[in-house]
Amino acid sequence: MATDTVHAPSVFWKGPALPNRLTERGIAEAALGLVDADSVDGLTMRKLAQRLGVSAMALYTYFPDREAVLEAVTQLVLTEVEIPGEDLDWRDTIRQLMRSIRRVGLRHPNAAPLINRFPPRTVDALAFVEAAFRAFRRAGFDDRSTVRCYRALAVYSMGTFDVELSRYFAQHPAARVDGSLEAPTAARLLPHVASIAPLVADQDDEEAFEYGLELLLDGFAQATGAT
Repeated sequence: MATDTVHAPSVFWKGPALPNRLTERGIAEAALGLVDADSVDGLTMRKLAQRLGVSAMALYTYFPDREAVLEAVTQLVLTEVEIPGEDLDWRDTIRQLMRSIRRVGLRHPNAAPLINRFPPRTVDALAFVEAAFRAFRRAGFDDRSTVRCYRALAVYSMGTFDVELSRYFAQHPAARVDGSLEAPTAARLLPHVASIAPLVADQDDEEAFEYGLELLLDGFAQATGAT
């Protein structure tokens, strides 16, 4: 009697992901790839489905809309933050965390603005927050001080992304006072702007980041009495 032959899927399959292989993480990884290659605005559910080799409707089983996909991309990006060892003091722990967050943002410049839109939510994405909280508590910071310091660092980090990635200071008008008819007026009415502001664009971003970070750490120590 004839029987139907069932062919098992090849273990060497290297084509686009099949529908039954879709996962939230896999979709987020594909979306991050598209954002890195193009931009946040360039990510559409249709393009994402094409990259995965599925229909767009298949994605809605896992994510209700494009915004949810972008939120998942943010969680994925934040898992790249390197977590320092517990043997470091609180200052070195925060230094390493902040440097790693900055590196992640520069590694994914198109996705970095999403970090300012979506806070960490998953366990893996929140690992760096846990590390920061532990460092502050080991140093004797109380809960309120820990939260205040965390918020200050978050604002500093988010602002850094905006300033560095937009090249804000490189295009600052005050940094480009030229020889036009307005130059004499600027020098007369705004002497400090005319003489100092050109240095605004002549700064190393990493050095500026480190300078601001040290000011924050010194301020935390002074406010809490931590050493």
